[in-house]
Amino acid sequence: MKINSLKTQNDFNRVFKTGEVFGNKTFVMYYLKNMMETNRLGIVVSKKVSKKAVVRNKIKRRVKEAFRLNEESFLLGYDFIIIAKGSCEEEKYSHLEKSLKHLFYKKNLMRR
Repeated sequence: MKINSLKTQNDFNRVFKTGEVFGNKTFVMYYLKNMMETNRLGIVVSKKVSKKAVVRNKIKRRVKEAFRLNEESFLLGYDFIIIAKGSCEEEKYSHLEKSLKHLFYKKNLMRR
């Protein structure tokens, strides 16, 4: 299934300005209700995490895949921005996925 993504700067700014924030050791998540039937995802991996684009893109792909595989267990109708922290670079995929699910669980964004 294809993931809908946040595309425009306005989308990102709206979530950053008016959305809620929550974080753990691996990620910071901004989220906001979006009045649609689908979730949209934006991923931010800064150069502080790694200077190499290859590494930053690998982290983005892993986060996107973890989101895609677990999307059916998340509530619908939200815009999410996931910001990777510096510790992401060395982490295994399984840890990234667990960490992502932890964010959603803690903020009651999981389906019952």
